[in-house]
Amino acid sequence: MDPTTLQFFGYGFLLGCLVAAWVAFSGWRRRRGLELELQRLRRHLDDHMEITNEGANQRKLELTRLKDDNERLRVAIKAWQEKPDRRQIRMLMVYDRAVRQITATAPGFSAHWENALRDAEHDVEQMDRGLLAFARRLILPTTKSPSSDEK
Repeated sequence: MDPTTLQFFGYGFLLGCLVAAWVAFSGWRRRRGLELELQRLRRHLDDHMEITNEGANQRKLELTRLKDDNERLRVAIKAWQEKPDRRQIRMLMVYDRAVRQITATAPGFSAHWENALRDAEHDVEQMDRGLLAFARRLILPTTKSPSSDEK
């Protein structure tokens, strides 16, 4: 081999080593960038999962609190309705409706009274379920006797 060919071979080998080093360095740099990006995405995912978990826990606590409040209020309303004054007022409303209905249809008193009483209880239950139940409970029905209408 002559020195010129050997020199070209050496330059080619050196140039090949430089290209290989450049490719290896750029591959290392790219891999390092991808690893950093992956770490950043993992941190972001961890933060997102932590925030989501905190939000879910807060919603569960709020739901539990609202269920407890709902149960407590339901018990309070039931106790309020069972107070003697309220029970008597409700029965007064039932009897008032029944008497009004029976005076309209008076031929046979006892059978009609039972039917009217059942109908009046049903009407009062319906009033308790309606949207205006609160207002109706506040405003007691006026009890008008048939003799006051004649005067």
